[in-house]
Amino acid sequence: MIYSAGTIAIAGAGVTGTGTNFMSAASHVRAGQTLLVLTSPPQIFEIATVNSATSLTLTAAANPWLAAGTKYAILTTDALSVDGLAQSIAQLVKDYDASSDAWEAFAGTSANQTVTVTINGVSVVIPSIGKLAQRGSSGAVPVEQGGTGGTTPAAARAGLQLGSVATRDGGTAAGNVPVLGNANIAGSQLLRLSSSNTPGIAYTSNYTSANAAAFNIGNNAINGASAVIAYERGGQFGCLVGLDYDNKFKIGGWSMGAVAYEFYTQGNTVVDGNGYLKKASPVVKVAGDGSAELNAESAGVDVQRIRTGVYRISGVLGFNSDPAWGGIDGGIEIPLDRNKQPLLWVDYEIEAEGSILLKTYHRTHPTAPRFARNEIDGVSDGDPIDIPVGRCVDLRVEMPVNSLWNVEQARRAEEMRAEYERQQREAEQRNQPGDSAS
Repeated sequence: MIYSAGTIAIAGAGVTGTGTNFMSAASHVRAGQTLLVLTSPPQIFEIATVNSATSLTLTAAANPWLAAGTKYAILTTDALSVDGLAQSIAQLVKDYDASSDAWEAFAGTSANQTVTVTINGVSVVIPSIGKLAQRGSSGAVPVEQGGTGGTTPAAARAGLQLGSVATRDGGTAAGNVPVLGNANIAGSQLLRLSSSNTPGIAYTSNYTSANAAAFNIGNNAINGASAVIAYERGGQFGCLVGLDYDNKFKIGGWSMGAVAYEFYTQGNTVVDGNGYLKKASPVVKVAGDGSAELNAESAGVDVQRIRTGVYRISGVLGFNSDPAWGGIDGGIEIPLDRNKQPLLWVDYEIEAEGSILLKTYHRTHPTAPRFARNEIDGVSDGDPIDIPVGRCVDLRVEMPVNSLWNVEQARRAEEMRAEYERQQREAEQRNQPGDSAS
């Protein structure tokens, strides 16, 4: 037989093969065999050692050396001579011993075995009989070896750590796992979520995963988008409810038309000194002794009684020109008597830095019946007077951008943005290929 796969190059006594596999059992190449180099004239060498699939050592050096791409032939069958026959038998015994040792280990140990297939010289790893026996008396293949760890559906789910949802169907029937995008999932109590935000809504000023609500409606961090829920009575009426793009809670749209009605709360309304609910914020309630009641948006405002009937309101930029409070020259709500008549005259000055100098004067009603004239002994109509005890003057003010409220709102907005970006990064990392647990 002749082995002549690929080509060779010879440098001295070293042979380098290209496309060869001298170590393959199927090649039968071994020391002592004859190497014919197909040059003109042909040259003959004897193989001293087989070093690798692409390397031989000759008993004598070539002179001159032979370039890469040289064709060759190795006489692998030399059984006609006693020496050749002996070598063939020795190689056969060697191959048999190696194969026998591997198969003996295969039968008697618990470790995987490497066996070289004689036909093509490829080494493969196969599980030993002992290793197969380790897979359980029940015949289950462990998860770490590519199995499920069980021979029944229940045992397989347990081995793969699958919960009860693995046995549920997707769909709209009771007991199904709801499918995203499904238009009509029926049920009197389809979904029940529990919030960890305890003890109440005002528990924390920051929103993180540690105190998250049970359900979140967002706007995907798009500044001009709202965060709303759609409510629909099929074929009857529908509307949107939620947080609009101006950060106000509203209802509108759909069947209600192109409108967005703001919800009135204690945060955007105030009960004035006369007991009426008015849309207002920020508001400062000034009392006669110079004390003041502030709401969240007017936090940081300072009120001082300068003298009788004169109060300085600092930390503001004048009045807010809300039409509900009288427009640009308004922003003041004065106390009334039981007949809804004003108890005071008011005047004001806006100082250079925006502070309001509020002035209050006694006010009578001479044309009213005597019991309703608001007359006080020693005090005439128009005299400076403090705001009556137990009553207040409400001021709708304009706050500077660096007010406590505005700074805090900016800080919270930045925290929300940072938290949103953090959650987005974590979601992206979870979804990257190769990040799943092994």
